[in-house]
Amino acid sequence: MLLAAAPAHALEFNFQFQDVDGPLRTRSLVKGTLSGLVEGNNAGQGITATVSTDPTSIYNFASSTNGNAFTVSNGNITFADVSFINQVTGIPLRLGTTGNSGFTNFFFVGVDFADSTNSTTQFTAATPVPFEPNSVVGIATLGFCFGAAKVRKNHLAKKRMVSVEA
Repeated sequence: MLLAAAPAHALEFNFQFQDVDGPLRTRSLVKGTLSGLVEGNNAGQGITATVSTDPTSIYNFASSTNGNAFTVSNGNITFADVSFINQVTGIPLRLGTTGNSGFTNFFFVGVDFADSTNSTTQFTAATPVPFEPNSVVGIATLGFCFGAAKVRKNHLAKKRMVSVEA
């Protein structure tokens, strides 16, 4: 049955960055989780962010500078330039990676946490679902198992007949 499984398509990542150049320079960490990414380029639609600094709120995709919010390569985020917004509070969240014009910041409870050079922004894969069943291959594998069991049963019946005759 394991052969009938394919790698999961929806990926989840943890992120964090340190407030190195916000107005108060708190040196605090902002942490959260990204959901809904896939391997390759991600335009942004369907991706959500949850910030653990504000655990009851989910941030929905708002925009990306060049039409590509994230690039995931071999299970790692290699590019990010995206804005999220909390639909209830209007609080923004921006995430970027080093080397692009996007910057990372988060405004929460009157404090702007920022890393304008993205030097502390880190993305790590969250515990993924290791496999997602592929229905066509799964059905074919089950059919093969039932067929093999029938052949084995017939073989054992013939073997019993031969041993009785001898």
